[in-house]
Amino acid sequence: MLKLKRLDNMDILTPDVKRLVDFYHGTLGLGFFLPYEAEEHWAAIELGNVTLYIFRTESTAPVERRTAINLKDKPGFDSFAFEVENLDDAIRALDGKVQWVTDEPIEWQHPNGTHYRYRPMFDPDGNMLYVTEPHKVHA
Repeated sequence: MLKLKRLDNMDILTPDVKRLVDFYHGTLGLGFFLPYEAEEHWAAIELGNVTLYIFRTESTAPVERRTAINLKDKPGFDSFAFEVENLDDAIRALDGKVQWVTDEPIEWQHPNGTHYRYRPMFDPDGNMLYVTEPHKVHA
């Protein structure tokens, strides 16, 4: 029987590895999982217990940008999100450094009381990611 354990890694392909390294490591302050050697044209960034691999591609086709409205976007991978303790503090720290998708944070509530405050942004290639402040109700 198949027993998947955890999400190990995710990959992003980009024509400009350094630009994404500058964003994920420099702007967002994420550490390297493996030593970064620019001449190798890839990087491994720590996302908590998941590794984000950034690999070079020769294609310069643009990423199709997503919106914050799931019902309007095409099927496929949408985004990933980083949990923060305080969304307002995270927004202040990132203002002027990132391209926000929405003008204001978004709030969502599940009927059980769990709710999220979050705000989406684009990385320099146009991939969407979020900072999110979850408030989970534990049963």
